[in-house]
Amino acid sequence: MINQNLKNKKIRKDLIKPVNKYSIFENPVLEAINLNVSYGKVLAVKDVNIQVPKNKVISLIGPSGCGKSTLIRCFNRMNDTIRIANISGQILYNKRNVTDIDPAEVRYRIGMVFQKPNPFPKSIYENVAFGPKVNGIKENLDQIVETSLKKADLWKEVKDRLKENAYGLSGGQQQRLCIARTLAVNPEVILMDEPCSALDPISTDRIEELIKDLSSSVTIVIVTHNMQQAVRVSDYSACMMAGEERIGELIEYGEVDQIFGNPKDKRTEEYVTGRIG
Repeated sequence: MINQNLKNKKIRKDLIKPVNKYSIFENPVLEAINLNVSYGKVLAVKDVNIQVPKNKVISLIGPSGCGKSTLIRCFNRMNDTIRIANISGQILYNKRNVTDIDPAEVRYRIGMVFQKPNPFPKSIYENVAFGPKVNGIKENLDQIVETSLKKADLWKEVKDRLKENAYGLSGGQQQRLCIARTLAVNPEVILMDEPCSALDPISTDRIEELIKDLSSSVTIVIVTHNMQQAVRVSDYSACMMAGEERIGELIEYGEVDQIFGNPKDKRTEEYVTGRIG
């Protein structure tokens, strides 16, 4: 049976068949199965099922408060740090349950870039070298720092300032530094929670170009409220929505062209066209 999301398009080899409206991939790097998240007695995310293919960009879209950030925080066990958070269902990383993996290892393999840049109060060099040092790497640190900064498109701007405090960088530079810091430990996945919301248009454009470049070797899941950004950078898009009870659910997931050009759920259409949200 041919996935209707791919009608009139070349069928991708990594796409097998549709199940419950959501694409099933042969070897997803991340997977949420019947995921429910509550904070105390308040249910925040309900019955989310989603698979994330390798080396693609997946955007999570939807109105504020629909559970997008909560979902990505489950992928690298960051919700474990919230005392009142309760999680049921499964999160799989390369088919292993993340609860069976040490949290520190999970967060190295699945890095995260936050809404606001959060460099450490250290030098530019020490920010990037921090992760490798914590992992016990003592050799080739100079090369790791240089390579990571180059991948983050920041090397030319800071190569003569490596000993300076990272707080002296602009907002856009700080965000790229945080991406370089994440890249320094060779993650397979990078989660981005509205990484451009605090940046000017020029800095945003550089981050978007960086996302597209990195996706050839790293899987990226990005939360964004910018519909144009989702179209520009994503291969796939997942729309989440919350009703009157404010419980987030995944309502549609597919190729970005289908989600924005021919959504199957009326709520998705109303959101991407600006009629709700």
